[in-house]
Amino acid sequence: MKHVLVIGAGPAGLSAAVAAGDAGARVTLLDSGDGLGGQYWRHLPPQRPAQREARLHHGWNAFDRLRGSLAGIEVVTEAQVWAIETHDGIAVHVLVGPADAGGRAARTLTPDALVLATGAHDRTLPFPGWNLPGVFSAGAAQALAKGERVAVGRRAVVAGAGPFLLPVAQSLTAAGARVLGVYEAARPAALARGWLPRPWRLLGAAHKGGELAGYAAHHLGRRVPYRLGRAVVEARGDGRVEEVVIARLNPDWSPVPGSERTLAADAVCVSHGFTPRLELPIAAGCRIGPDRFVAVDGDQRTSVAHVYAAGRSPASAASTRRSSKAASPGPAPPEPPRPTRT
Repeated sequence: MKHVLVIGAGPAGLSAAVAAGDAGARVTLLDSGDGLGGQYWRHLPPQRPAQREARLHHGWNAFDRLRGSLAGIEVVTEAQVWAIETHDGIAVHVLVGPADAGGRAARTLTPDALVLATGAHDRTLPFPGWNLPGVFSAGAAQALAKGERVAVGRRAVVAGAGPFLLPVAQSLTAAGARVLGVYEAARPAALARGWLPRPWRLLGAAHKGGELAGYAAHHLGRRVPYRLGRAVVEARGDGRVEEVVIARLNPDWSPVPGSERTLAADAVCVSHGFTPRLELPIAAGCRIGPDRFVAVDGDQRTSVAHVYAAGRSPASAASTRRSSKAASPGPAPPEPPRPTRT
């Protein structure tokens, strides 16, 4: 029986593990977290569980189905992969136990095939004042809101580029913050140019319409403004964020002089899309493309024999074969000009 090792228990990793198990393989699923679901299906601590956790997540039924299909699969959480060797077969070295704890158990796994489903992290662009306490990546703000029910501030601004800004704003309001606005850097024309040359991508995302409508209803009900072609150009404060400067943007993302507007806020959450976590693919020797994604073929095979990369976005995680780019969150925003120094 072939042994398949899957690293990452987010949507793509869970799907890959279940698919491999259904195909008759012996499957081991590793994740560095203390539970399943990855960043997308992040859970409250077991000491403070939600009575109706499904209300906190999109696609909860898919998670429930995947989690219920893991019978016969070895699941190892709190597993830190610290090295991968592929020069003579595959060897994955793991430490199991709470992060930074002493006495963690060491394991070396030698699977017949390895699936890397390590996900992505925020890409953020700097601006004057971005190092002030109170400036967060959008992913960090959502992690605290979903995983701890903690709002990063009472009056928050969400800004950057990409659809991820919408669920972040929703998570913040659900945690008790007032979101002063969601500011999307892309202008309507840029968004159209991103999709219209590739209309088939819209078909793949058609089922997300209900989710989008849910965000729209949530934000309208709480009077959260959504503005295109605007960005945070400065954060100000004495020791922490106290106010945020918003400006309209030209098509090249340079601020429009005279369009600045100042808001009193104690938190700024920024994200300009995602970039894949490449530490393990690089350690395995996988070829990385010029776009900084793992290069894969139509079956998610990387350049290294018997090593695969799975993932694209939570919406497409039910299939690990739809995308030609591992862990790609969608079209990347245009590169803005170099920001002004702080």
